[in-house]
Amino acid sequence: MRQLPLQFVVVILSTFFCFTLSAQDGGTGGNYSRIKLLSAKLDSNKTVLAVRLDAPSKDSVEAILTHSIGWVVEKKKVVLSTGTNNFSFNTAQLAEGTYRLIIRRFEGNWSLTQTIKKD
Repeated sequence: MRQLPLQFVVVILSTFFCFTLSAQDGGTGGNYSRIKLLSAKLDSNKTVLAVRLDAPSKDSVEAILTHSIGWVVEKKKVVLSTGTNNFSFNTAQLAEGTYRLIIRRFEGNWSLTQTIKKD
């Protein structure tokens, strides 16, 4: 009988486990799925990335800015209030390229992403 490689088994189990978590949650992600990324834009000088989120209730998330190859440029905890929330990243020292903004729950089972291009 042929055995499956360990990596394949881990991927299958991880996928099943993530699906199970979503199913227990009713697939809604709690309030996290209702957090909306309203905008993530560089200013005209390309020195500040301004981010706007809409949150249904008080909460906190982690905001991570990464380079396209996965290097973490900056990470911060953002405390959200009910309604529209604004925060920013200083991008003045960043080279031209593609970046990814990730907003996620600290437990890691919910996230939003947005690609940002600095020309």
